[in-house]
Amino acid sequence: MSRIDIACARSARYLEIRRWRGGPEWHPRPHAHPFCELIIVLSGAERVLLEETEVLCGVGEVLFYRPGVLHSEWQEGNTLLEFYCFEFEWPDCPRDFPHHIQDLDGRLLEMARWLNVDRFNNLGSVHMYREYLTRLLVGELVRLVANPRPKSIDILRKYVRENISAPLSLDVLAEACGMNKFYMTRHFRSATGLTPMEYVRLVRLDTAFRLIAETTLPLREIAARTGFASEYHLSRLIKQRYGRGAREIRRSFDSGNR
Repeated sequence: MSRIDIACARSARYLEIRRWRGGPEWHPRPHAHPFCELIIVLSGAERVLLEETEVLCGVGEVLFYRPGVLHSEWQEGNTLLEFYCFEFEWPDCPRDFPHHIQDLDGRLLEMARWLNVDRFNNLGSVHMYREYLTRLLVGELVRLVANPRPKSIDILRKYVRENISAPLSLDVLAEACGMNKFYMTRHFRSATGLTPMEYVRLVRLDTAFRLIAETTLPLREIAARTGFASEYHLSRLIKQRYGRGAREIRRSFDSGNR
């Protein structure tokens, strides 16, 4: 799979994107589609049975179904499962493309989020925008498969996402990875272009952005969930990173989800 050519993403074509919720009773009967489907988990976890293999997919991961692949899905655990279901055509999809893919930097999630916001936009240019963003999203999907990160990097990123509300330091992260903190910092920066603590801050801000955009939680609770000292600190950093305040972000996504 490392020899896959990212140019194959050029044939991807947008069909539809929807945001779904599961629940304890959610369990669609086994089914397949005539198109490609990407499941991008927002919260909770999804268990899926496909090709006689069970796969568990949580936040920071995606499921990919080729056309005609029979699959059965249900919510895992008590946390409400929420996800984007992205449907697209992809004639040049490699035959051995994997079903379960890590998206620990959240790039697929971010692009899916913007496709979802603009799905009711009927301006003349929106079709071109969707097609362009679809190819970017599929290109990122291909890149993740063709250039997997070293396992230790994925362990660190997964630990950060699962413990985002906790105090995180270099010592804590190094212990989680079983590495010397100085070696870990060099190794992580070489692979990602960020120091571990820069990555922690980025994940915290991106997680806070998602909670602002997709929930009605007050900012003080979002700050607590994402490891920030106060809602005022979070508000300032959100505006610095995204160029908009929390209220403006929430209004723009509320209008796109009506």
